[in-house]
Amino acid sequence: MKVLIAVSAEAYPCDFSLEAGMADGVAHFDHHRPEHRHNPAPCRDERIPVAKDGDTIVITHMDADTFVGLLRLSGGAVPTDLGFDLMEEIDLNGSSVCPNPYNTLLYMLGVGQMARDLKFPRPSADGPVDVTSLVEAIMAKTEEKIIDMGRRVYEKSEAAYRDCKVAVNGPVGFWVIGPDDAFDPSRPYQDGVEVVVVFRRHYESISIYCSPASDKAFGGQEIAGIQFAGHPKAAGSPRGVAFAEQDARMVYEALF
Repeated sequence: MKVLIAVSAEAYPCDFSLEAGMADGVAHFDHHRPEHRHNPAPCRDERIPVAKDGDTIVITHMDADTFVGLLRLSGGAVPTDLGFDLMEEIDLNGSSVCPNPYNTLLYMLGVGQMARDLKFPRPSADGPVDVTSLVEAIMAKTEEKIIDMGRRVYEKSEAAYRDCKVAVNGPVGFWVIGPDDAFDPSRPYQDGVEVVVVFRRHYESISIYCSPASDKAFGGQEIAGIQFAGHPKAAGSPRGVAFAEQDARMVYEALF
């Protein structure tokens, strides 16, 4: 199978898509757009079939949820010791719903770190990018190696939380991270921060995360002139558009 990363599946012909804006429960599987939120996350969606040789799959990002969906499409072995209901909950609400480093969380952290190590690209407005070889590189790792990677990330995350913090004003905080920073956006919730703005230098992107315990949510809203999309409590700047750190600071200032 051929895996492309793109801004959305709607813009490019494909046989299947995961978390790419389309959902029919047959070939396209998404649970983030408001109209698709009744669907299960790809990690636990048993409707996902095995793709044929030569089929093209569009994704918009690489995380554990997308990765397990790709495992289902590939016909490969899906991890048996993980809780996919918990993975979906963490995907939607962040790791604060899982205060202990269970294997499910460690697996998610491990997939994320491997994607960073492989310099997984972000979607480009110029067109889709073939990431098949990168996906295959992660698939070549055993479940145990991915979990072990996640455990190392978990141990490093406290340093990133401390060192990448730019500012905190009451319930709103601002972090700037690079590709080697193992920052967990849910970590600030433990210290009373309810809204976390993250600028990723390597992707030139802005994300807004909101504690599941708060009533705050910004998906589908325009903040500081930027339209944020995705889950209400885990929203991102438009895919395929590059932003600067100053743009993220303006978002942070607008929120507090």
